[in-house]
Amino acid sequence: MKLKKSIGEQIKKRRLELGMEQTDLQDYAEVGSTTISKLEQGKANITVNTLEKILEVHGLEFVVKIKDTK
Repeated sequence: MKLKKSIGEQIKKRRLELGMEQTDLQDYAEVGSTTISKLEQGKANITVNTLEKILEVHGLEFVVKIKDTK
């Protein structure tokens, strides 16, 4: 799914911009390292709670746009 991959890429990009290692994000967001690794690779589904924790650490917000495909 493109959405999982896109979210993972953005999480990784921001983490690297902040000069953080995955272990740093793990500690600050209180999310397991395996989860972070899988999320960044687009291989795991992210829960809203986990996404909220990661976004808070990264200083980001989540915006949803719904596109009408009719």
